[in-house]
Amino acid sequence: MQITKTKLAAAATIAVLVPTAFSVFAQGGGPAGETVAFEMAEAIDVSEIDATTENIVATANAFLDTLSAAQRDAVIYAFDDNEQRARWSNFPTSFVPRGELMRGDLDDVQNAALDALLSVVLSADGVRNANLQMAADDTLVGGDGPPADFGSAYYYVSFVGTPATDAPWLFQFGGHHLAINATFVGAQASFSPMLTGGQPLTVEYEGESVYITQEEVTAALAFLDTLDIDQKAVAVRGSSPVELLLGPGAYGTTVAPEGIRGSDLTDVQKEALLDLVAVRIGQFNARDFNAKMETVRADIDDTYFGWWGSVDTFGDAYFRVTGPEIVLEYAPQGLGGDLTEHTHNMYRDPTNDYGTAWIASQ
Repeated sequence: MQITKTKLAAAATIAVLVPTAFSVFAQGGGPAGETVAFEMAEAIDVSEIDATTENIVATANAFLDTLSAAQRDAVIYAFDDNEQRARWSNFPTSFVPRGELMRGDLDDVQNAALDALLSVVLSADGVRNANLQMAADDTLVGGDGPPADFGSAYYYVSFVGTPATDAPWLFQFGGHHLAINATFVGAQASFSPMLTGGQPLTVEYEGESVYITQEEVTAALAFLDTLDIDQKAVAVRGSSPVELLLGPGAYGTTVAPEGIRGSDLTDVQKEALLDLVAVRIGQFNARDFNAKMETVRADIDDTYFGWWGSVDTFGDAYFRVTGPEIVLEYAPQGLGGDLTEHTHNMYRDPTNDYGTAWIASQ
């Protein structure tokens, strides 16, 4: 199916925009690196496992079994290594080193095993998003500007802790505009923090023109369209997009909710807001998606939606969903130029970044 970015009034196919390498950093938005500081709990309860736990751990270890001893040593970090836990960014590795195994240094068998692991940690939509991020990065190879490592080869994998059903561990995969941080504690998982987005957002993928965030922007606009005039006046907070608040460097930051509150929505409007949330966290595997959606649904009356920017141009507005255990941001970048081809998007659970609700000393 052909997917194209659209205006609200009518569909219109657009040309692919390939920014220069310089524009990536001129429009970087936010700090380059995270700092994580917490004390590890002396005892971490890993009492419950399920079939998903066993499958993810088995697939992770099958990937590790393809590695040489040196590669295995390079890819596994101690579970209390908060420096590695924090090594992710919207910037490429030439500016923020990841300290892991690079995808381009793996052979075909190893990459196939890594792809298999991604396919059980993430949903099909999550895998597709990761592939789209790498496809977008391939368009930046050879661009003008500061030297940088662009392209699908420069995405990295690491484990903080050794994959196991009876101990906690963290799976990391990402690079420029992508950071998957999935902390597993038995049958529980936290995907916070997760960075998505991309540049450019319009890419050729499997023979089609794809706008990477088409479904998410469409869902946000669909929710906005359910609001009446008075509700929309509460939800729309400003005429210009604001910067990302919870990107790399924002560990421990609390964001005050803004916009319209779930308790002021009709049941139909609440479902439209849940549909928007489901697009982003639908990148998690089915078990962890369902668990998170159950929490978000339970908290819907205390969940807020805010919008900053135009309601007329597809993809150039910032929006945020803020609930007790979820914050989603969609933050276009552009410095006065085209905001529709570069975005930094964040998911965080303010109560459980890196699984701290389970692994940190309370």
